[in-house]
Amino acid sequence: MRKIVLFLLLISFSFLSSKAQNTPKIHTVGAMKDMGTTYPLEVWLDTLPDKSNMFAMGPYDKMKGEITVFDGKPFFATAFVKDMGVVSQSWDIRSPFFVYSNVKDWEEFTLNGPFNSTQEIQEKVAALAISKGYDQKEPFAFRIAGKFNQITAHIVTPRSPEIEGYRPDVKSQKFFLENNNGELLGFYSEQHQGIFTGSNSFVHIHFLKDDQTFMGHLDEITSGTQSYKLYLPKKQALVKTVMQVNDTDFSKGRLGNIQNIDLDDLVKFHGHLCDGLVVGHLALQRAMQELYSDGIVDRTNTRIVSKASPCLTDAAIYLTGGRYQFNTFYISNNMDALFTVQRIDTQRAVAVHMKKGLKPMEIDQLGAMVVKGELSACDLDKLKGMEDNFTELLLSTDPKDNFTLTEITDFKWSPVLKNDYIKTDILNKNKTKCQ
Repeated sequence: MRKIVLFLLLISFSFLSSKAQNTPKIHTVGAMKDMGTTYPLEVWLDTLPDKSNMFAMGPYDKMKGEITVFDGKPFFATAFVKDMGVVSQSWDIRSPFFVYSNVKDWEEFTLNGPFNSTQEIQEKVAALAISKGYDQKEPFAFRIAGKFNQITAHIVTPRSPEIEGYRPDVKSQKFFLENNNGELLGFYSEQHQGIFTGSNSFVHIHFLKDDQTFMGHLDEITSGTQSYKLYLPKKQALVKTVMQVNDTDFSKGRLGNIQNIDLDDLVKFHGHLCDGLVVGHLALQRAMQELYSDGIVDRTNTRIVSKASPCLTDAAIYLTGGRYQFNTFYISNNMDALFTVQRIDTQRAVAVHMKKGLKPMEIDQLGAMVVKGELSACDLDKLKGMEDNFTELLLSTDPKDNFTLTEITDFKWSPVLKNDYIKTDILNKNKTKCQ
């Protein structure tokens, strides 16, 4: 069987991948390094166009205190009186520099203590973010929630006698808190030193108590060894997973029922989201992109050969409309491709491969142990975590970098109908939970 590697044209189809920012955009107004001694006010918060789901921070007015916005609620703290911090809420406030992001959806992760400095928080957050597929070169907001053993935080105070709250020789007031439940809001960036982080740090962090009676800039921390909830902004997929398909309009109908199907639809058909299903969906998008130049897939005119994986076969059946009983679908493990797809009217056929080395080897190694019944309940959870990470990688990188196509010029349709393949996604349906 002769194969020719395709050089794919970068044509804009309805299901072609599109670039997007990996996490919600970070906005900045003013800069820490530009405040000087006059602290010019660069932003009025009530003029910001979109306050929904806003998370933000900056100094309050001309160093009169601290501002922290949590999920669209604007808190500002002052310390005009010794040993007294006052927290209020209002949008009618100003700031000499301000950083903010509108984050609607967050991903929750477990962050294990201890962390006993802002530097350790920076390192732990960065390490976990990288392990979850976040781009460390993109700035992002983060939140850490739990009970903290000790926290030292400050609230800045005015440096000029004409500013309300001025006290001679007092530029900020420190507060010491013990065993407090609350949340840290931070912004991480490797490109904004002097803008919204200090010259020797990649993070700027504020603390808000759960009862909202205290808020300030984090200086020191003792966390304890317990676990905390770390929230990172939910990554926006770098690919569009919608495919446009053409079907008949009723049981004995005519072609012309054009509709959109998405990865979410495939998930409902399959039963769950998993790495194999995402592999199948994105791989078949690449194949359909090549076979149907107008971007509309004719599911009455397509047939497919799939590897035996439950995920791949469900993707093949749902996305192409192929079926065993109508001689448009069969399974074969005697090919190195994930799929071979053929457009019936033109007889063009393409094989889809996943880039070698893209999928971590340990996933397949542990998967083989599952089939043999050799994986414990806790190791099963470990495998799921690895597969979830791989899924995130697939949905946040360009499919053109992950899947290749080869054209098969003398493809022979040779159905292999058998029913002894192992349905691996139900092997552990009665497995006990990890204790």
